[in-house]
Amino acid sequence: MKAKADTTAPNLIHEAYRKIKQMIFEQKLAPGQKLVYEDLGKLLHMSRTPIINALNRLEQDGFVASETFRGFYVKPIDLQEVWDAFGVREALEAYAVEQAIKMADADDMALLEEKLRDHENYMPHYYTRKKFLMDSEFHLQIADMAKNTVLKYLLKRNFEHIFLRARLDNYDPKRMPVSAQEHRRLFERVKKKDIMGSVEMVRTHVQRARDHVIRCLTHDEPEEGG
Repeated sequence: MKAKADTTAPNLIHEAYRKIKQMIFEQKLAPGQKLVYEDLGKLLHMSRTPIINALNRLEQDGFVASETFRGFYVKPIDLQEVWDAFGVREALEAYAVEQAIKMADADDMALLEEKLRDHENYMPHYYTRKKFLMDSEFHLQIADMAKNTVLKYLLKRNFEHIFLRARLDNYDPKRMPVSAQEHRRLFERVKKKDIMGSVEMVRTHVQRARDHVIRCLTHDEPEEGG
């Protein structure tokens, strides 16, 4: 029995980690919300131990935080983290698009175009999780085309840290068609195997996305076409 418990414990911890992370993503657990072991245990039908281990892991990954008298809570996004994350994302995406152009084949480009059209065709009246996922899938396809699993993993984690914890009502829907146009221009440059133009375009796109997030988090008035 002891061996069986040792075998299943990591699976329970991983399951608790995955489910709590998903609840953060779906904003069933909001930024700043206190995470009570007993409440999470009831929701997940788990004991206290895997919940605590999962929260410790989520804290290491930067999704939750803890304080002595407050306990665990969902970590809100701050402006410095936005600057840092987008700086890393810009560097990763510039490298990804350069390598993608060198490594991609016709099937890769066909899938990228499919992701592009999916993103263009889905234009809700306001930002949704589905829209964020479709946006990230376009970029992750470029990383996939670079044939570098570490690069794709790092970029995916970067998206999670910004979009997983973002409040949807902070985002200006006017950004959606502008972002789609930028995706289209990036795709056309990748299709032409224009490395310099693609790197320039993806850097511009990431910088504009960063500025949009910062404006929305600080509740500044959005610029036209931002």
